[in-house]
Amino acid sequence: MWKDFKLGLRSYLEAIIFIYKHQFWIYFIFPIVVFISIYYLGFYFKDLTTIYKSPEDAGFFQSLYYFFVSGFFLLMSFMFLNFIRYIIILLISPLLSIVSERTERILTNKKYSYSLSQLIKDVKRALNLIIRNLFLEMFLGLCVIIGLLILESLFSINELMINILQNSIIAIIAFYYYGFGFIDYIMERLKMNHKESINFVRKHRGLAIALGLVFTPLFHYSNNYLSILNDQFETGSIYFTMILICSATLIAIIPILSMVAATLAVHQLVDLNNNKSNNQ
Repeated sequence: MWKDFKLGLRSYLEAIIFIYKHQFWIYFIFPIVVFISIYYLGFYFKDLTTIYKSPEDAGFFQSLYYFFVSGFFLLMSFMFLNFIRYIIILLISPLLSIVSERTERILTNKKYSYSLSQLIKDVKRALNLIIRNLFLEMFLGLCVIIGLLILESLFSINELMINILQNSIIAIIAFYYYGFGFIDYIMERLKMNHKESINFVRKHRGLAIALGLVFTPLFHYSNNYLSILNDQFETGSIYFTMILICSATLIAIIPILSMVAATLAVHQLVDLNNNKSNNQ
């Protein structure tokens, strides 16, 4: 496990050099556009909730109409602003598949013939895995919280120690499942089914945790950092815009970097030159 963990961390350094050498910059454009679009849509829906406030002289049915419309816009705003990372990962899954495939092509000099049906298949598999891993992550996190609460009540363990254990275990679970998601793109091209992919990642769980360790704080939790900064500046101000652009750039870079790192790491484990499923 420790060997695979070190491989995962080292692969990130190699991925930086790889991206620079092979000019992968173009792949950052789409995630940046997606991030900024979703973020502004969230504030757009938030503004609509104030526009659709019920007038004081509105009747019952008119008030009911405004209530449901403003509630819908409020829900959309909450979803876009608070689940933006999950939405981005879903939307850029075709791009991640392309990035991983190109990385493998450069490593092995084997060419894939373009197939829209295969791309759709890859995306469907990625979406299913994201949903599966999200629910498993939430379930295991809940089990950890309940288990530690029971331990605390039975053995009178210090509350600070419980909180440290809880946050650490939940973070490791998140690292594992995010890393799993990136590795599975390569497993699909190796023609592994879900069960085989799960077994591979379990065998190399150190790699999955290392990939998620770098990805998760920079990508998933950066929403918390952005929210703190947003409270300090007015929306639309030059400082807010600069923060948004910096965040969008980070959000664009880290999934691409993680995808390249995952492909480089798996190549060292299984040698993708032996991938018989390549369409040449």
